[in-house]
Amino acid sequence: MKKHLLFLLLILINLGCKEQKVKSEKNIHKEQIALDTLKDNVSIITIKNTLTSTFNFKQLLSTLENVKHTKNKHQDWMSNSIGFMDRLIDLNQNEVAIKTTSYTYKKDCVFYLHTLKHTNDSISIKPFLENAQGKSTEGYTTERVLIFAMKNNKEANFIDIPANWNFLKSEGELIELLYDTIDSDVILCENIKLCQYKDLRK
Repeated sequence: MKKHLLFLLLILINLGCKEQKVKSEKNIHKEQIALDTLKDNVSIITIKNTLTSTFNFKQLLSTLENVKHTKNKHQDWMSNSIGFMDRLIDLNQNEVAIKTTSYTYKKDCVFYLHTLKHTNDSISIKPFLENAQGKSTEGYTTERVLIFAMKNNKEANFIDIPANWNFLKSEGELIELLYDTIDSDVILCENIKLCQYKDLRK
């Protein structure tokens, strides 16, 4: 009787170990799939975080209907100002040069084109611009749409559309027109959303 009980006990222990082994193998398999998925996502994120094209917004704006270059006619607190850029792209104010020119859409909707460059001509602005991803524009800039692209290897240019509650319809039309026309990958800071990479290439 004792031998039968001992034999039965050994069988139960053996079955329990096999079941535990199967569960462990399933868990290991699930963890491996999760790890592989994570690796795939990391590689995708890495690719998307890198700006790969250049785009000259000034050339684009000269071809758009209802857009007029008004040069220095209009200015606001962000015109030729780098006060907000140091937080956004991790550069000190004295390391960034900025030039601004103004435009109007349908005569009433005023917006700006800014060109950024590192004060050291040998340093590309590109990695600093990519740093803006995941960051939030603060203060008054939360009411603006900023579309950043590399102009060339050393310069970035960005369209700056301030919120104007009197011309919301025109502003919406302008933004839609730009999204449809820009053929580049960009860093987009859209109102209160975090700045993120967008691929607008056709």
